[in-house]
Amino acid sequence: MIAARAGRAAAPTPLVPRRAKMAGYPSAATGAGDSGGFHDHRRRLVPGPDVPSPARGALAGGRRRDDMRSAVTLRRGRAIPAARCALGMALACASGALFAAPDPPPGVPVLGTVTVTATRTPVPLADALAPTFVINRREIEDSGATTVAGVLRRYAGLTVAQLGGPGQPASVFMRGANSNYTVVLIDGVRINDATSGLAPLADIGTQMIERIEVVEGPRAVIYGADAIGGVINIITRRPGPRQLEAAVGGGSYDTVSGAAALRDEGNFSGGRWGAALSVQQEHSGGFPVFAGSNESAAYRNRTLAGRFTGAFGPVELEARVWDTHGSTQYANLDFNGPGFSFNGFLPASDDFHDQVLAVEARMHPLPRWSSSFTLARSADVTDQNQPDAPGLPPGFVRTVRPELDWHNVVDAGAHHRVSFGARAQNERVSSLSFGDRIHESTPQAYGYLQDELDYGRNHATAAINYLHDGAFGGRFDWSAEYGYDLFAHTRLIANAGSAFHTPTANDRFGFGGNPRLEPEKALDYELALRQQLTDAQDVELRLFRTDVRDLIELRFDQSVNAFSAFNVDRARMEGVQLRWSYGAQPWRAQASMIYQDPRDLTTGQRLLRRPRWGGSAHLDRRLGRFDLGGDIYAAGNRADVDGITGATGVVDGGYVLFGLHGGVRLDARTRLQLRLGNLLDHRYQTVNGYNQPGRTVYVTLRYTLPG
Repeated sequence: MIAARAGRAAAPTPLVPRRAKMAGYPSAATGAGDSGGFHDHRRRLVPGPDVPSPARGALAGGRRRDDMRSAVTLRRGRAIPAARCALGMALACASGALFAAPDPPPGVPVLGTVTVTATRTPVPLADALAPTFVINRREIEDSGATTVAGVLRRYAGLTVAQLGGPGQPASVFMRGANSNYTVVLIDGVRINDATSGLAPLADIGTQMIERIEVVEGPRAVIYGADAIGGVINIITRRPGPRQLEAAVGGGSYDTVSGAAALRDEGNFSGGRWGAALSVQQEHSGGFPVFAGSNESAAYRNRTLAGRFTGAFGPVELEARVWDTHGSTQYANLDFNGPGFSFNGFLPASDDFHDQVLAVEARMHPLPRWSSSFTLARSADVTDQNQPDAPGLPPGFVRTVRPELDWHNVVDAGAHHRVSFGARAQNERVSSLSFGDRIHESTPQAYGYLQDELDYGRNHATAAINYLHDGAFGGRFDWSAEYGYDLFAHTRLIANAGSAFHTPTANDRFGFGGNPRLEPEKALDYELALRQQLTDAQDVELRLFRTDVRDLIELRFDQSVNAFSAFNVDRARMEGVQLRWSYGAQPWRAQASMIYQDPRDLTTGQRLLRRPRWGGSAHLDRRLGRFDLGGDIYAAGNRADVDGITGATGVVDGGYVLFGLHGGVRLDARTRLQLRLGNLLDHRYQTVNGYNQPGRTVYVTLRYTLPG
């Protein structure tokens, strides 16, 4: 069933789509601070990794209301799929190096990356005022991950919680913010679902990715609702010189994968064309979802991604497609024992289909004015393969979001740039859970104006946005960022801005739903000091604080003698980050640390599933035909709720993970890669009661045929 998949409560609780359960916000009934205890991996109805804080505990055993169902359903609570994790990891190995760019000569700095996500204008990464980092193609390959969830979990400040192994629901907490406070984009098109606010991170394969841009902090001015914690923009492969690559791989948990990629470009009469196409398939036998379960959860995923361009005189057209579908096995909690007691696990499965289609036209109305129009459609569908309960049909969750975007950049001089635009969308959601249906359509439109100045030692960006939502009315948001060069290589940065999160369809119409809910509002303040140590090395220290009010929680409503959602709570996420990077061939290295205090201000409790501290480090070296590297990721303990009973006051222990990777070029066209994960075979959990991979080994063989 789509709902009770991650069960945590000892008594009946609301069911939720798998992904919904990972959203990560507070729940009056279960404790505040996270999302609501359930996570709908793909907007399904299942308890998720983002659970509320332990303070209030009780109704849903620590889940929040955005779950449409509850973990404790009648033998149907759905648990998250475990098989996908292992499978994703192997595939990432297999798809790692397609279209990889050649390395610079030894000693040449590997800096100069340009990012476009923070402002929707090209900005050198070293000059970005917003906290931004880029995960490039080589880093994706070295991670050995086959899904975006596997890539992101290697970076401190991004806490990834997953309900088991390959393909199981995964969510990310950016700097302690709820996981549905993060907007996830594929080439600028939003893919968060409407029922839980989460994205299918465990289903996005790495084969098609050129790079991932991560911007932390509020971006509501540019991207609209929900961008309180930040934005993750997944940028797909672009056309280039003709190249064909094939890869096969396999490893732990009976994982096998295959991938192929083709790109090309050329000229035609009066114009230019380009194409990039990639396909990826993976299958994993997986491992048991729950600790204490003995039945492995298999996962299967097929992905197609393409980008096609054509320049016709003054107009450039681009068509993009991303399509992934497959199936995931998981386990439901069975509470049909005496007195509704826990009676074991029940096997279950669902089918998923996620898609993005987009057509974009770019032009220059005037020499200093560039303009683009994008028509896009995203879809997220999950269908359960078993009924929610005897006599009821199987549940489903579906989100379809067509949108139209107009974006403009005006070069106003050597030190000045203005951008403006508008976006309109109509978010349509339908779901069925335990016989309860949701069918809702919400239009939303906003316009924005942004001004960027870069003069001498002063660097500033200011923006304002007005958004109108068909359900919640209109509001303004703003951001202001200022950087001052104290010395030639030293910059002091101060940022502030507002953002908001609209209640999900589950918040409004699911279990305990309240159509009168208001958006959750946030204010963010940051100070940073950035130092370039050498041409190839820099370091940044950043302080941040985000205050959120009108948090949505489940509270008992005596007027109706039932639990209902209300805007009642406040939360604060504050901390300090330190990042260092070095890049000059043949070495590459980076390290990051975070100390944060995500807390429910109403109860004083820590928000669930977010560690107080975390750290990560990566080191890589090229040695002729060989490349070697290692990484480490560490996280402190986290407050949680019991994965079976829903009892509060549970603490998940901290953990340290080591990984090694290496490769050898067998000849000019063939490369063999090896990845060892969790080298010390450490047992840990990112969500209480859910297994995570032990020591893993993946091998990939790639063959490249240049044009």
